[in-house]
Amino acid sequence: MSGRGVRAGMRQVPRGFLLLMALGALVAVGLVLSPATVIEELEGLLHSPWFPLILVGLYLLRPLLAWPITAISVLVGYRYGLVVGVPVALAGVVVTSLIPYTAARYLRTDDGWVGRVTAGSERFFGATGDLRGVVAARLAPTPAEPVSAAAGVAGVPVRAFVLGTLLGELPWTLVAVVAGDSMRRFSLAGAVVDARLVVAGLLAALLVLARPTYRYVLRRHGPGG
Repeated sequence: MSGRGVRAGMRQVPRGFLLLMALGALVAVGLVLSPATVIEELEGLLHSPWFPLILVGLYLLRPLLAWPITAISVLVGYRYGLVVGVPVALAGVVVTSLIPYTAARYLRTDDGWVGRVTAGSERFFGATGDLRGVVAARLAPTPAEPVSAAAGVAGVPVRAFVLGTLLGELPWTLVAVVAGDSMRRFSLAGAVVDARLVVAGLLAALLVLARPTYRYVLRRHGPGG
């Protein structure tokens, strides 16, 4: 097949299918290269002058492999402690979240399953408001990438996305940094998230969404139900 024929065939493949295949491949790589496997191997480089660059690389690589943000936040707490670690980890959270957010804004389409995701995301943020929606989604124990992508395809402004990410991820980041700071030897196996914290995050998210949910129900069904 000629190069022109290959390009024509590629144009006929739905963008959503190509995106799904790419996401599947990245998740498969992420399962093989687990954060515990990679990050714990870096302990010997913690006091290297190159460690800040390695940390930036981890934050840039993380969303491509669907690693949890807290894994790197624990490493930051272990290396820098609480006072320096919290702002460093929060900055990393914003940087690493902007990658899927920006990609989703670029790949936005109204066609296929991606279009359905776009429509659902727009309805969610339209009902909650941009800032409130991001805060609630970050507080809830949900994976980071779907939240970032949903905000991207819904057209949430960058300012609202960044501020909402900072506010919503602050409790999780604090817990992770404290966990890392308390370790005598770095190990992600020792950084287990307490189930009570997960429940608290879910309840906080529901509390943030209580008012727009009430307005939505009232608008749909009226005062008399």
